[in-house]
Amino acid sequence: MPGIREEPSDAERFVDVVIDAPARQLDRPFTYRVPPELATRVETGSMVLVPLQKRLQVGYVLCFRTRPELPSIKDVQAVVDEPPAFDDSMLELCTWIAERYLCTLSQALRLVIPPGRARKVVEVVEPLVDVREALDALPELSGRKKEILRALSRSGGPLTIPELREALGGRLASAPLKELEEEGIVVRRYVVPKPKASRIRIRVAEITAAGKGALAGEESAHLTHARRHLLQVLLEHGGRMRLADLQRASRTSSSVVRGCVESGWVRLDVEERLRDPFAERSFPDVPRHTLDPHQEEALRRIVAALEDGGGVFLLQGVTGSGKTEVYLHAIEHALGMGRTAMVLVPEIALTPQMVQRFKGRLGEEVAVLHSRLGLGERYDQWRGIKEGRYRVVIGARSALFAPLRHLGLIVIDEEHETTYKEGSPPRYHAREVARKRAELSGAVLVLGSATPSLESHHDMRNGRCAPLVLPSRVDGRPLPGMELVDMREFNAQGERAILSPRLLNSLAQLHRSGEQAILFLNRRGFASFLQCRGCGHIFRCRDCSVSLCYHARGPYLLCHHCNWALRPPFVCPQCGNRVHRYAGVGTERVEEELRKLLPVLKCLRMDADTTSRKNAHWDILEAFRRGDAQVLLGTQMIAKGLDIPSVTLVGVINADTSLAFPDFRAGERTYQLLTQVSGRAGRGDLPGKVIVQTYCPEHYAIQAALRSDPESFYSQELQFRREAMYPPFCRLANLVVSSPLEEHARCAAEALSEDLRSRVPHGRGVVLGPAPAPLSRLKGRYRYHLTLKILHPRGLEEELRAGIRAFEGWRSSFCRREGIAPEDLSLAVDVDPVTLL
Repeated sequence: MPGIREEPSDAERFVDVVIDAPARQLDRPFTYRVPPELATRVETGSMVLVPLQKRLQVGYVLCFRTRPELPSIKDVQAVVDEPPAFDDSMLELCTWIAERYLCTLSQALRLVIPPGRARKVVEVVEPLVDVREALDALPELSGRKKEILRALSRSGGPLTIPELREALGGRLASAPLKELEEEGIVVRRYVVPKPKASRIRIRVAEITAAGKGALAGEESAHLTHARRHLLQVLLEHGGRMRLADLQRASRTSSSVVRGCVESGWVRLDVEERLRDPFAERSFPDVPRHTLDPHQEEALRRIVAALEDGGGVFLLQGVTGSGKTEVYLHAIEHALGMGRTAMVLVPEIALTPQMVQRFKGRLGEEVAVLHSRLGLGERYDQWRGIKEGRYRVVIGARSALFAPLRHLGLIVIDEEHETTYKEGSPPRYHAREVARKRAELSGAVLVLGSATPSLESHHDMRNGRCAPLVLPSRVDGRPLPGMELVDMREFNAQGERAILSPRLLNSLAQLHRSGEQAILFLNRRGFASFLQCRGCGHIFRCRDCSVSLCYHARGPYLLCHHCNWALRPPFVCPQCGNRVHRYAGVGTERVEEELRKLLPVLKCLRMDADTTSRKNAHWDILEAFRRGDAQVLLGTQMIAKGLDIPSVTLVGVINADTSLAFPDFRAGERTYQLLTQVSGRAGRGDLPGKVIVQTYCPEHYAIQAALRSDPESFYSQELQFRREAMYPPFCRLANLVVSSPLEEHARCAAEALSEDLRSRVPHGRGVVLGPAPAPLSRLKGRYRYHLTLKILHPRGLEEELRAGIRAFEGWRSSFCRREGIAPEDLSLAVDVDPVTLL
């Protein structure tokens, strides 16, 4: 194979490369020689193309090294993308992520690759002759060879192996393809496709000195009207414009532009432009507010830590206490010191409000990174950060890996939110990764919340982070009063009320006063499930062990885990009945109930169904802020961060939704949601009111939220966690084995459990299970899980990693014995999970 050299000279350079593949067998450095023609292009962090076994692979350069004691060393074949994707600091962070969360290093490195630039080598089949002529000239070709050539003919060019297999109906035999290669009709080769996101280049027109002279001198009289108008428009716009904008503004054709260029009056250039996702939006100036004494003290301590080289703070402030203003002042101090800053928010729904405030205060230095931006927009925001055009980054958890230099401040707003935990490999928690990045950068980390997670609260008590407290609202505004409505009273009377009379009356008064309300229900759709009135059958997902949620807009039944939908008519598969009962309440049903009972109130609904299109979050919140509607109804995306002064009423439709989950964090989530959503009321000059509908008014989480008594909640919840030995008194690792066959999943989980029990030393950890996961079937796969409680501060990463490697070997043998594909038996490892579902 090309690229092998027997005796490297002393001048040669060698690099360690990690292959971009999730396979744990490849999770180690491979050494390659850098050929002279690539010597100036290969750096730490470079994405390169390297040979491995009989094919080419994409890899990342980890470091340069001395010549290893190996008989032969293969060459780096090409540099795939420039400039380097990461530096030494980001490599150290990714190495830490791989070790802590038990993923491969390449999986961790993918977190820092520019958006849309991750690449992989694909194998393509390309015709070497005219395919149609070959089909006519070679009638003796076998049927399978003809099928391959016909597929290539239909495509009009090369096909990847998966594309060719799909074109052949899932059947692709290697023998006929190999024969076509040997006959010189097709060739198989490896290619690296173009990146999904690339730089955009635009043509720009600029008026020359000759052009200005032509307009001003005697020559002006001889100009055609079209040419004179084009030059005048160009001059009015500063002498330089995008060519497309110039032609549109001057209403001239390409021939007019060409004539001006040939005459030397206009020069055409090509320049790169960054896509701006906010080009069409304006951001009014946000005034700098005077801080109150508590805010001033918090800022003083943050600034002192910035000057001293880092620190971790927990900024605990009641809702409406001005945490964001403290963030802004601290960022201004960091920028003044020549440092950069990032702010993470838990929900995309919070991003519009944050963007408005930060861009209104800090201007063009603010970049935004989140998944609802277009891929090209994300890439250009990333590139602008890399090039130093932006010094402040706002975004969701992935923004944590933005390539900011001289990082001075990291803010995690609403740090308690579970959305900071990644759900797919590598399953990192942004809070812990931010702590590590701050440590590596000498930066200050500020964790902000009105309802800190138990882990952060425990860290504060034990000195892992310093407390900063904002005990009251800005300008001394009172916290909203909370009222409980016991919905059991209505059930006792045989009623099935969705909105209690107390809440309805308050909404009616709201309409008369012209104020606004937020209604919260953490369940989308119309009904939780559909039940047959004849036999009681509940319609369930064919691939998941959950009931289908009924959506009236469609209508359809939908699985919220795999998106499988069932369209009407809904016929009971057991008895054939077509009459059904809608059970449970979702946001759609509340919206319908409001329309029926209070038709004068206009309502905007904000949930996953109404925010699927780009900029939907922004548009809905802007409409509500303008007063286009008096009620904003939604799921947890409206429960936090919103600051709308005219909202004086918050209604919680069902406070018990999160309590029903079979998870040890259910009480904590309920308390946090109630406290957060209640804080949306009374943030202006008018006092606020919160009405909480519940079937469990005596629950300690609901009572603590009602009394605004965080200490009683944390005290009781910590006692429960200590007795049951759950975080923060231990660490957890949840291991889920899944397979299309339940017996395979159960057998593999038992083998893994037995192996781990033999590795975990007594007193340092406890292995629980295996048992069927609470969500026992998901997307057609049966799921068994076991949970490792890590009791020792040193952790059990090495024992777990060894157990996972042993399981990989066991799985290979098991799959061969059972005659199944390796992907039919998988293991998901979640270290520090936020849920055990």
